[in-house]
Amino acid sequence: MSFHPKQFGIVLKNARLDKKLTQAELAEILDISLSYLKDLERFRNNPSYEIFEKVIRYFNLSADDVIYPNRNQVDSTYQQIERLLTRCDEEHLHVILATTEALLSTNRNPSKID
Repeated sequence: MSFHPKQFGIVLKNARLDKKLTQAELAEILDISLSYLKDLERFRNNPSYEIFEKVIRYFNLSADDVIYPNRNQVDSTYQQIERLLTRCDEEHLHVILATTEALLSTNRNPSKID
């Protein structure tokens, strides 16, 4: 991998904590040793391509966001919404779409919502 280990370690630890997993649980899920996982989270090692792929697939992360973490850092609300959308089923997505379309179709000024 061509990025600094700190980038991956931060993303890995945050994703693990978001899912409320222990290091031991995640190591088992990824089929890696606990010491290797700890090294990754402590920025002491870069992941192999196989582990990188397992992590982004398991946590449903964008590889670009992991490799270029500062690219969209400005819009954290958008990122939170995007991350939550990946956890929705088809019915939830239809409700969210309809709600968003209804919000955008109103003539109200968003800065003056009562």
